[in-house]
Amino acid sequence: MRYKVLVYFFSIIFIADLFYMQVVKHSESSRLAMKNIVRVEPLPASRGVIYDRDGNILAESYPVFMLLVYPALFGKEQRDFLLKSGIVSEALFKRKYKRHYGVIRMKRLSREEVAMIEENCDKLPGVRVKIEPVRFYAYDSITSHVIGYTGEISEAEINQKKLPLQKGTIIGKRGVEKRYDEFLRGVDGVEYWKVDALGRFIGKAEGLKDIPPVKGGDAYTTIDVKLQRYVDSLFSKYRRGAAVAINPSTGEILLYYSKPGFPVNEIVYHGNDLIWKDLVSSPDGPLFDRVLKGQYPPGSIFKVITAAIGLKEGIVNEHTRFKPCNGGIYIGNKYMACWSRHGSLELIDAIIQSCDVYFYQLGMSIGLPLFSRDAREMGFGRPTGVDMDGEKTGLIPDSAWFNAFYGRRNWGKGVVANLAIGQGEILVTPLQVVKFFAGLVNGGKAPVPYIVKKIVNNRGEVIYSHKIEYEQLLVDTSVLSLLKKATIGVVENPKGTAHWIRLTNIVIGGKTGTAQNPHGEDHSLFVGYAPAEKPEIVVFVVVENAGHGSTVAAPIAARIIKRYIEERRLING
Repeated sequence: MRYKVLVYFFSIIFIADLFYMQVVKHSESSRLAMKNIVRVEPLPASRGVIYDRDGNILAESYPVFMLLVYPALFGKEQRDFLLKSGIVSEALFKRKYKRHYGVIRMKRLSREEVAMIEENCDKLPGVRVKIEPVRFYAYDSITSHVIGYTGEISEAEINQKKLPLQKGTIIGKRGVEKRYDEFLRGVDGVEYWKVDALGRFIGKAEGLKDIPPVKGGDAYTTIDVKLQRYVDSLFSKYRRGAAVAINPSTGEILLYYSKPGFPVNEIVYHGNDLIWKDLVSSPDGPLFDRVLKGQYPPGSIFKVITAAIGLKEGIVNEHTRFKPCNGGIYIGNKYMACWSRHGSLELIDAIIQSCDVYFYQLGMSIGLPLFSRDAREMGFGRPTGVDMDGEKTGLIPDSAWFNAFYGRRNWGKGVVANLAIGQGEILVTPLQVVKFFAGLVNGGKAPVPYIVKKIVNNRGEVIYSHKIEYEQLLVDTSVLSLLKKATIGVVENPKGTAHWIRLTNIVIGGKTGTAQNPHGEDHSLFVGYAPAEKPEIVVFVVVENAGHGSTVAAPIAARIIKRYIEERRLING
């Protein structure tokens, strides 16, 4: 009996062991085998289209042949083939190959290169040709600063971003592409492939359903690309500068132009070290966005802001006169010159004729504390709030700044005289200037500038919509009316510094500026708006190292205004 029990017991153990080996272990082995022969491949989503205000395409994606390299399966034989065939250069390989990456997007391929790889596919495990979407910019360098470009996410960016993005993911690097990347990027899909023991793709995996990618949202911007192209032609004989224009009622940025631009398509397609070396080393700074980051002494443009401060604080009125201008004046023991002899002037004529002596005295009457405080309240020395990353703030120096920079006893009260005419340590950005003047002609409501109106997903749903915002200039409408009258006189009055840009059928208001530059020729500046009775556009132009504002920047601005208004009248009937 005991013997039978033992036989029965060991039989049970044997059957259980057999079941484990044949069923459980086989099932686990099958799962592991399946894992070993199935490769999960990402399906990159196509980024959304970026449009200008009239529906012209600024950026879109289209399919190309992409060379993918899998470091885990990639060896010397494959490397030698790619190098000797000329498909990949030594420099490109060194720059892009990362052994710890799962997959590397090496480069875009021509049809001839695709054929070479396909003919040798049996000996190229770890190398694959795949069709993927690549970005194309219809206006290339002309819109490079505003639209930006895309590229593979870096390890630093992976660590910075909260989203679980993988190595090789294409993201926006600058401009609209960067600011609105989460909407434009879409959602990558996945596909399942069978691979052999050498890692070669042998067909789609059975029983596993691919997940298709979801296209990114389409962005509708405020940019007028026809105007942008026209401005590029106006800057053809100048090396460096910027032009920005907004709708003063809404803050829509109509024009966003920085020269020089850079070849975004070349960067996206090739992006080799030579391209970047040339861009970084260029003395003209093609990667520097002058609209967003350019900080310039405003020159006489700031006399309008100084006048606004004086009027707001009750220090001057329309009829206030100071000591007459005889070509200069002593501030303390320092003689400060004017560019002409203007005699005795009231405030409006001092703006129209741009008299330095008048504004030296007004600045001294205001004093540095009030001047710096009110200038900041009017939007200078701080961000405008534009929907772009990396905006600079300019500089409105106050007593604390002068103490820190020069030392407590190394500057005098006379510094405000220089600041009052837009010279010295004061710095403004193009966006700050157009925002202030938009507020000036919009009843004191300064709109926050913006570029993207809305973003729509592939189902036609609006997933982002811009909300128009304003900042109040905190000055009476009577002050705004007086300043508007003065700035119209700058162009319309025969004594105005920009009278010669006057148009016959469009009344322009504005102000010239010549920014002193210690490193070379002065910068030419002008801000203008039109039609004066109901402004549709405010434009600021700076041409670096070009001389007086009245001779270079002002004529360019007048042409921009004329072209924009005439084109809009045609479109709107």
